Amino acid sequence: SWAPFDDHVQFETAELLYTRIQLSAPQIDALLDLWGATLLEHNAKPPFDNCHSLYNTIDSIPLGDVKWQRFKVQYTGDIPPANPLPWMRQSYEVWYRDARKVVHQILGNPSYADEIDLRPFWEFSTEGDQRQYKDFMSGDWSWDQADIIAADETTLGSTFAPIILGSDKTTVSVATGNNEFYPLQSPPLEDLLG
Repeated sequence: SWAPFDDHVQFETAELLYTRIQLSAPQIDALLDLWGATLLEHNAKPPFDNCHSLYNTIDSIPLGDVKWQRFKVQYTGDIPPANPLPWMRQSYEVWYRDARKVVHQILGNPSYADEIDLRPFWEFSTEGDQRQYKDFMSGDWSWDQADIIAADETTLGSTFAPIILGSDKTTVSVATGNNEFYPLQSPPLEDLLG
């Protein structure tokens, strides 16, 4: 099922317009109008009526509902009396989501049920019997952490499930006019845990 999308085409259209190309609302409307015009003779419609139809469908996805929060930060050190740097007087917004809720949501996503390695493993090549280091859980450190957990009787039944985060500059141009941000993000769990 592609719910809340009607079908595969509607899902792929949403991913293309919203995630990959990141068209603005007026651009989405213009494209859908042109697409709809080509389908009139076939008595058919494009995957979405307009940008609002697209956004409402995306917003109705049941996963990903951890609310965004924000706070402001500002430099609080000594400011030189002559020619202070502009950043010393500016305040900056920091947007975040509750990391614990995000992790619970990711781990509770049925799409990942068969994709997560819940224990470390060793993998060997068929030729030469060489150990292969492909996934995070195939590394020695994962084994060491699992040994620590296993040695503690109070953690019986627990597993080692690390979350690896990364940060890089990105331009957020669709809604903000090319502002640059440094988001802290986690790669998909299937990339992290095998």
